[in-house]
Amino acid sequence: MSNNEHRRMELADFLRTRRLRLLPKEAGLSVDHSRRRTSGLRREEVAVLAGISLPWYTALEQGRDIRVSDQVLDSLARTLRLNPDERRHLFTLSLQMLRMEVQNTWKNEISQVHQEILDQFQFCPAYIADMRWNILAWNRMAVQVFGDFERMSLQERNLIWYMFTNEACRELYTKWEMLAQSLLAQLRSDYGKLVDDPWYVEMIGELSEVSPAFRELWARHDVTENPEERKEMRHPAVGTLILEHKSFVLKENKNLMMKMFTPADSETRRKLEQLTLF
Repeated sequence: MSNNEHRRMELADFLRTRRLRLLPKEAGLSVDHSRRRTSGLRREEVAVLAGISLPWYTALEQGRDIRVSDQVLDSLARTLRLNPDERRHLFTLSLQMLRMEVQNTWKNEISQVHQEILDQFQFCPAYIADMRWNILAWNRMAVQVFGDFERMSLQERNLIWYMFTNEACRELYTKWEMLAQSLLAQLRSDYGKLVDDPWYVEMIGELSEVSPAFRELWARHDVTENPEERKEMRHPAVGTLILEHKSFVLKENKNLMMKMFTPADSETRRKLEQLTLF
């Protein structure tokens, strides 16, 4: 399958899941549910509400190669009640907008300065990841909280792979399912910009085979650019940790992002300080 075909099929699946998610009454329609096979909207209803022809919309949802105008995309976004993140995702897939520099080059070198900055956060877990969600550098507290990244392969240090294949990770997060869903919604947003990257296609295919949870959540096509900022964990050594999460794109290399976790309360800070003694 070519890159353009991948992008068109991603768009088709996204439109279909958004259509089936929307109830007729939410779209202002009064229908006889006893005659419907699905609770969501039908293609013809989306076409009418968006003011476009049914054959044209059907072709779009089938992944056929057709041109889409901004006006039509705006109409579809309103009809399907897309939130701002979903609307950007729709435009990205349709118009191939927002192409990221990472497609042209992968400059993932971690400098000594980067490592020194991470090491300054003695009581806060912190690490640097690339646009493929691979953890490339970390501080000692990150190892104490999340696991020994030094002993993991690059694939095992991938945040998505780690989330869905590492049993210790499932035990660590008290709201694992909610966090996993949020993480995949962020991945879906990035993937819409990087459909042309074969690495993504391969990784998603492998995870779909080894993780039923990933396969189920990925099929939802949820999209967000706003991660869950508070994480609650059950650390095996010190008990409950509540951490606030922030991400910062590195100005000197926009392919890299620093992720920092700060204690949300004094009890968590005390426990993080305790971990430095281990």
